[in-house]
Amino acid sequence: MRFLIRVVGVLIAIYAALSTVRRLLNVFTPAGHVPTPTTDAGHLVKDPVCGTYVPEGRAIQAGGQFFCSEECRGKWGAVPS
Repeated sequence: MRFLIRVVGVLIAIYAALSTVRRLLNVFTPAGHVPTPTTDAGHLVKDPVCGTYVPEGRAIQAGGQFFCSEECRGKWGAVPS
């Protein structure tokens, strides 16, 4: 029985410690601020032919659309609207 009481006591101590850490972290984080992940890829655009997402800087732009390759750009021109 003593073992069970010790285990429960340790779990309560861990819970209290984690709650304290969370409260301290919230003090240093602005309310409602959710950090957005950043990548070196930049803004991603979707190829309308194959659905692949490509970094805007590496995409092929034609007719207001972004394509992942010349092959998809060619297919887009062949697709009837």
